[in-house]
Amino acid sequence: MESNISKTVIRIIQDYCFNNSASVLNNEFVSTVSPLIIKALADGTFDPAKMKSVAKQRADFFHANDLDINIFCKGLFSKLNYELKFYTNISFYSSIVEFKRKMENGNFHGFPKKTTSEDTLRSTLSLFISQETFCESRSGAGNNDIVVPSEKTIIETKLWNGVEYYNAGFPELNEYLDKSAYSEGYYIIFDYNQSLNEIIKENGEIFDAKYQGKIIHIFFIRMNAVRPSKIYKQSKASN
Repeated sequence: MESNISKTVIRIIQDYCFNNSASVLNNEFVSTVSPLIIKALADGTFDPAKMKSVAKQRADFFHANDLDINIFCKGLFSKLNYELKFYTNISFYSSIVEFKRKMENGNFHGFPKKTTSEDTLRSTLSLFISQETFCESRSGAGNNDIVVPSEKTIIETKLWNGVEYYNAGFPELNEYLDKSAYSEGYYIIFDYNQSLNEIIKENGEIFDAKYQGKIIHIFFIRMNAVRPSKIYKQSKASN
């Protein structure tokens, strides 16, 4: 089992506790039971009986929240069993590549340039990260940023509005990374132009850069790129 499944299991347990108003000793319960559940998953021994035996190690959690251990464990087992069916061990970096692919393969039609704000695109990305089973992201470092505590990273998002506006994103992201003591960040630029901008021409659509000693993963998402089929038709017409 890889570390990503640990984050997924922790998220599922935390969500379940939250939805059942079980906040007292929540962190202690999660930190105790999650590694045991992950081990049982790896061993193939995770079943309702195992779920209850693991949970019993934090009897104080059930007493403090006035919970019926049988009902709670039955529900938590079902939630884990269901959600882990959709688990894929994909890296965070690869998930951003997948987000770019999905947005460029037609999803942009739901985000017309005239009525789509940076906040809307940022929220779409934040939701995608949560759905990909990473620990839920939260916004808060700045107006155009997503904090992802499970990955120890921050994502800066901007709409392409020229090189100067693009360059302004680096010191902003660096400031938030410094405050969080993170060493790498993601910079995602949504570009609605059909022609390639100067940065893409020089570096490509996905590349890494160093800024103030930090690694910045840069992704250009081309929201309105010319389709290959259209390019082919245009080339045929000109011949």
